[in-house]
Amino acid sequence: MDLPDDLIALERAAEEQRAKMAGLDGEEYEGQRRAWRTAAEAVQAAITVHAEEDPAG
Repeated sequence: MDLPDDLIALERAAEEQRAKMAGLDGEEYEGQRRAWRTAAEAVQAAITVHAEEDPAG
C-alpha cells in the first residue's frame, strides 16, 4: 500500500515529539506529552480522512 508523503511526514513528526519525552519529568514531561498527543491526534485524523477517501487502500 502506498501512503501519501503527507501522512508519512505527520507520523514522523509525531514520533519525533514522542522521542523528545525521554529523560524529561514533571512539567517538562507533561508539556512534551501534550505536544506528542497533539501530533499523534493529527496523524490519526489524517489517516481516517485518507481511509474514507480511498476505501480500497
